[in-house]
Amino acid sequence: GDISAQLNDQKELERICLRIKSDRNPSVIVWIGTCTTEIVKMDLEGIAPKVEKQIGIPIVVARANGLDYAFTQGEDTVLAAMVHRCPEYNTCNNNWKEQNKVQQFKVQTISAKESIFQPDRLTRIDLVLFGSLPSSVASQLTLELKRQSISVSGWLPSQKYSELPGLGDNVYVCGVNPFLSRTATTLMRRKRCQLIGAPFPIGPDG
Repeated sequence: GDISAQLNDQKELERICLRIKSDRNPSVIVWIGTCTTEIVKMDLEGIAPKVEKQIGIPIVVARANGLDYAFTQGEDTVLAAMVHRCPEYNTCNNNWKEQNKVQQFKVQTISAKESIFQPDRLTRIDLVLFGSLPSSVASQLTLELKRQSISVSGWLPSQKYSELPGLGDNVYVCGVNPFLSRTATTLMRRKRCQLIGAPFPIGPDG
């Protein structure tokens, strides 16, 4: 229904979310503000924590109203809002030794087909890929990168809300779609992540 026409926005939103919970039981609900909610000055950010507490499901507020951002930026807006819900990266859970500088490993070429390197000199980094992809495509990309000795520690968005990746200083991020500049900026400024620029189809700078 038209929520903007209701006298009590919170009760109407709570009613709709309870119906969604009953029908779908999602792990997270995303509220996308339209131009109507902007014009009537609906305080979605203020209402969301109250409704979230009532229904017991996390609520993420994203504004893709056509006034501040174009409708084509919907995915970028939602992912940028979801960044704030990601947990802080905990270096205590890292089984590898913490190093401030990335060490380069030496490769000694024996022949055109053989080479020897020192695996103990390698530094493990946490790589998070951001961008919406079908689960099958994301799995294929993860496996392909693994074949290239690149380990993906998490995806944004994840398949489950409870599996959102940890973000922080020691985390590298890379976009899989070229239109996620706002998400990339939020990751760098808010979570202090290290952005890897890559050509399309991997990276917002493509």
